[in-house]
Amino acid sequence: MPNKKGVTYNSKSVLILKNYTPEDIQKLLNSGLYKKDISKKLGVHYNAFIKYIKENNLTYTTPDSYKKSHKVEYNSKEVITNNPLENFNKIFAERKLKKTLKEFKDNYDKLFFINDKL
Repeated sequence: MPNKKGVTYNSKSVLILKNYTPEDIQKLLNSGLYKKDISKKLGVHYNAFIKYIKENNLTYTTPDSYKKSHKVEYNSKEVITNNPLENFNKIFAERKLKKTLKEFKDNYDKLFFINDKL
């Protein structure tokens, strides 16, 4: 099967991965690096590395830095409590107030614009 335009495959990936045991690869996966970084370090194509992980039933958990960087934080001045329902109600009320004030301002601006034309 010919390669798609712009896609390159490393045909030596299998040969490189044969030099390592599944235990060695599992140690690398547990090191806290991303899979893409490990595959670059080994000089293996990423998709071949993923196949190797699946074939050998290896486990991988994403590093904590990824999980922390994708948490949603709200710009609230008040301290958020541990009760999720209270947090939701506070955030909902803040957003509703902002939206209402914006609608009033827009209508006020439209009213002034119309009076200026008359």
